[in-house]
Amino acid sequence: MAPRSTVRFRPHQQPADVRPATLYPALRFRVQSTDRAIATVAEDRVRLQSRQLHSLTPFFPDVVDALGTWFRNVVLDGELVVCGDGRLDFTALQRRLASSRVAAEAPASFLVFDVLEAGGTDLRAYPYKVRRAVLQRLLDGLAPPLALVPMTTDATAARGCLTGHLDAGIEGVVAKRLNQPYRPRSTWRKVRAYTSMEAIVGGVLGPISAPVALVLGRPDQRGELRVVGRTTPIPRHLRAEIGTQLRPACAAHPWPAVLRPARYGDSAPVEYARVEPRVVVELVVDAAIGRVQGRPVWRHPANLRRIRAELHPMDLSPLASDAWSE
Repeated sequence: MAPRSTVRFRPHQQPADVRPATLYPALRFRVQSTDRAIATVAEDRVRLQSRQLHSLTPFFPDVVDALGTWFRNVVLDGELVVCGDGRLDFTALQRRLASSRVAAEAPASFLVFDVLEAGGTDLRAYPYKVRRAVLQRLLDGLAPPLALVPMTTDATAARGCLTGHLDAGIEGVVAKRLNQPYRPRSTWRKVRAYTSMEAIVGGVLGPISAPVALVLGRPDQRGELRVVGRTTPIPRHLRAEIGTQLRPACAAHPWPAVLRPARYGDSAPVEYARVEPRVVVELVVDAAIGRVQGRPVWRHPANLRRIRAELHPMDLSPLASDAWSE
């Protein structure tokens, strides 16, 4: 249990930014999973905040109770996660953010990776190696649903995390310098892991003759084509070339004329042009897989690599939650 001294309750702690990067030597690495949160624990109150400074307290009573039981007078940075079927479940986490009533069916955990304040002392100006030492003392003997995120100074071990735990939904690692203070605009670096996968083009954004982006599908267990995501914007010099391979869809297309926004993260229904689902493309995708109506989808847009003219749509298997093992 942390010391029971006075902490100034700061409801608007600004989390440090995390930026893309490659692996660097002389850094400390931690795994990166899902949603960031700041936890502020005072003598008689616990508050959870998102990166956008929205209150998460009402949606995670299980995490709030655990924080209030274990800590006093601390401000912690960490990630909220929900696990299901042996991997991190982003869709279940989104349900938690919509209602606290699903807490029993989708229990959450808070994975702690940094400390901003402890026992009334503001630690943000201290180097990361000092904050980490304080954090390890604070979290010694910690029990679920709270956990300390593992760290390493070994770049080889960090690379192992990029490939060895992706089936569990770990999206990558975050690198920090050992002498670095905690700043809202920091030099933390996110290192994502990527792999190559194939998908069927079922629609496009923009004109079919020169698509701006592709709407992607994979067959489900019954052989029906399901939307799994979209590409990032296609480079302008490639759009017309890709358009020559596409044909407008006939009336028997398996997808509706307008896609629901939950398909791949848009905030409004997606209007697109359907095409004959006969073109297979190779993509670069990351490890972030969510679920829509129980089916796996890519949470982030994929990068188009090339058209796989030698592949037929029937050659593709269903996208599984453990697709990284394909």
